[in-house]
Amino acid sequence: MTNCFPKNYNEKFKIEMENIREELNNLLLLQEKDTLIFNMEKRISEIPEEIKNLKNEIENIQNNIKEYEEKIIEMEKRLKNYFYEIEDVEALIIKFEQDKLRVRTNEEYRAIEKEISEAKKKKEKIEEEALNLMEKIEEEKKKFEEFKRESKERIEKFKNRIKEIEEEEKKLKDEIPIIKDERFRVSKRINESLFQNYEKIKKLRGIPAVVRLRIKKNSTEGICEGCHASLPTQKVDKLKKTRGIDFCENCGRILYISEEDL
Repeated sequence: MTNCFPKNYNEKFKIEMENIREELNNLLLLQEKDTLIFNMEKRISEIPEEIKNLKNEIENIQNNIKEYEEKIIEMEKRLKNYFYEIEDVEALIIKFEQDKLRVRTNEEYRAIEKEISEAKKKKEKIEEEALNLMEKIEEEKKKFEEFKRESKERIEKFKNRIKEIEEEEKKLKDEIPIIKDERFRVSKRINESLFQNYEKIKKLRGIPAVVRLRIKKNSTEGICEGCHASLPTQKVDKLKKTRGIDFCENCGRILYISEEDL
């Protein structure tokens, strides 16, 4: 049987296949750059809120330290007031003792003795309350020192994290122009029409705009990995034969078939 194809047909077909795969590889590389840029810009957009939250955490910790400190100060004020009350009662007892020397009747004497007794009981009660408060203050001071130490460690941790994030932000901002330049150079290696289609799909569907056509298990049909729609056998056969690209009839994304499915 006479071969109806030109002698160089197979060689031309091979060259065409290689060009298609190279076009696809460039397209996938372009998408890889776009994915990287998208993730980097997304991360940069998240950083201000993250730093704000960390600063709020630091402020909350500092406020908690201040509140705890003020609590102890208030307790010490109460203790000081107890001492003033004790001094007042002691002065009153001295006065009663002096008055007792000037009384003329037994009734007056007993009345003053009663006042002195009540004043001494009051003094004892205040002294007991003051002693209990002193113990509480000492206990709270110990707790406060531990609380303050732990809080300062947390603040330092948050400050270090803020510094790390700020450095990360600077690094990302420095790297993005480099990646964009790489993307531009890759885009110039892609067919203009195909590149424009890619841009339209990316704008409409987001990333990924180029997806794998996955062969169903125990079937000749395929699945678009972008929208997960089933694709007919004819489309699968076409991609297998051409080793090129096509478009999903459901979502419009660019389809390719991987080497493992050929």
